[in-house]
Amino acid sequence: MLASSQIPEPYADWNRVHGAPFGRPVRRWQKFLFPPETIGRLRGPFALQPNNSIRQFEYPWAFHSARLQSGMRVLEVGGGLAGFQFVLDQSGCAVTNIDPGMKSGGWPCDQESMRKLNRRFGSHVELRNTMIEDAGLPKDHFDRAFCISVLEHLCEGSALSVMRHVHQALKPGGLFVLTADLFLNIAPFCSRPANEFGINQNLRKLIADELWHLEIGERACLNGFPEFNHDFVLSNLEKYLIGCYPALAQCLVLKKR
Repeated sequence: MLASSQIPEPYADWNRVHGAPFGRPVRRWQKFLFPPETIGRLRGPFALQPNNSIRQFEYPWAFHSARLQSGMRVLEVGGGLAGFQFVLDQSGCAVTNIDPGMKSGGWPCDQESMRKLNRRFGSHVELRNTMIEDAGLPKDHFDRAFCISVLEHLCEGSALSVMRHVHQALKPGGLFVLTADLFLNIAPFCSRPANEFGINQNLRKLIADELWHLEIGERACLNGFPEFNHDFVLSNLEKYLIGCYPALAQCLVLKKR
């Protein structure tokens, strides 16, 4: 599916509760009275890392689609210092975030930063500060995995590696909840192959039928599937949420076979 221009009320409520996707506003008198650490706590975890505006749909959609239960083991791929991992932790899940940070040209993300943020938000997120191939993830271990707006930043080979390693790490029947930006200023919408943020991944190539069942997602809305029609997408842009950088959000849930 593609993120809708109409944000469902439960998603809007979720954003208000957690201050997603940009953090809670802080009043001038609060800045005057409180130290920076308290201000950071008030603003919440989504104030840490800039987001495209389409995350106002992606984050609550991912949370609600995962059917989480307290005590679940959850993997987030490429979580950086974004707020979603801390909400997962506060929901009673044991969260592991795989992110190489600056080692791969990504966001600043290191163990000291994670320790500070865990203290700030009372969380226990585990950061494995490396590529997923080197993370030493146990097999058949996690109940859920998330990958929110990461695949479009990777080359095809790296994206395939993410898919393989997540599949190995999930329990049979576990869910992989992911979103991928669909940029409107590159192929297949025009001849430009890539932009400064990445590419439009061919999702059909990434989703091996022998490994994954498409639990949630419309093939006609997922780039690379035979049913996908870029002309249809452009003809119905008013139905979709367009980010402050021109992108749509492809949203899907895969179940490990």
